Amino acid sequence: MKTSTIKTNAMLNAPVGKAWDEVSASFDRFCLAAGIETLGAMMEADAEAACEPRQRDMSSRTGAITWARLAP
Repeated sequence: MKTSTIKTNAMLNAPVGKAWDEVSASFDRFCLAAGIETLGAMMEADAEAACEPRQRDMSSRTGAITWARLAP
């Protein structure tokens, strides 16, 4: 009769499973942060394309009313 040299998976997988869960959660947070940053940049570019860049010098425009001129 042969004896098995293979150890049970329950003992080996517990630390590896915990580490994998931590890596997975960290990767999820990284992807979420990268996605939010990318969407913010895309929305900023869309806003500049639709309007004008922020903090632009408006003194050269004639006939345009800006919030800077309306403020007291």
